[in-house]
Amino acid sequence: MDGYERSPMEDMADDEGGAEDEIRFFVAGDPQPKGSTRSFYVKKIERVVTTTTNKNTKQWQLRIATEAQHANESRLISFYKSDKECGYEVEALFLFTRPKSLPKKVRTNTKRPDLDKLVRALLDGLADILLPDDSQVISIKAAKRYIGPGETPGAEIRVRRIH
Repeated sequence: MDGYERSPMEDMADDEGGAEDEIRFFVAGDPQPKGSTRSFYVKKIERVVTTTTNKNTKQWQLRIATEAQHANESRLISFYKSDKECGYEVEALFLFTRPKSLPKKVRTNTKRPDLDKLVRALLDGLADILLPDDSQVISIKAAKRYIGPGETPGAEIRVRRIH
């Protein structure tokens, strides 16, 4: 392009391995864990039916997928690569509304939902949107905490592709 001048952010992204190898976005809402699932065969309809203990999980995964898709569409180059040889690092911070009944001296969120089940729901929401399969995730860094003043409940997500 004639007359195009690179921004300092583009130069910095190149120094860090390229902006195309990382994507960040926020999903607003109450984070939902991937509940326990149970499958059983129903003779009458001749099918296997799978149920989950958390009815809100599917909606949360759809929100993750939608926000991931919006973040990907706002990029010049799509983050998604169908390459099954790539690995991915995922970072997530799950932000929860602080219960009014909780004493102010309590700072850490040690209550349910379990962090590992929150991560399972997140990875299922990212699969086929930002990464071909959640089995390609080679590193996960996750935390949960209560929101502070001016913050919104949800999840801050970062995905980085490793070649």
